Amino acid sequence: MENKTTSELLNLLANLDDKKGDWQSGGKYDQIMDVLRSREPFADILDEDRDRSIPALWNAIKELQEEVKQLKRHKHDPKSGDVMIRI
Repeated sequence: MENKTTSELLNLLANLDDKKGDWQSGGKYDQIMDVLRSREPFADILDEDRDRSIPALWNAIKELQEEVKQLKRHKHDPKSGDVMIRI
């Protein structure tokens, strides 16, 4: 896998076959991703230790979604028209 260019690896990702077991743990997908994680720009994008990586962004999105769920819990006061939010 390390002898292949980045574009060849991306093409291999697009052609993985579930019947061959390419998606299983230790399969072709894992092998390709291990090589891509060591190459730029994937090293920056997929690095879990960096704040700007996709996993870090996904965690931030999940936190924001939880905050939005809490903000959706509200009640309208029929007399004054005020909106009360549970925090």
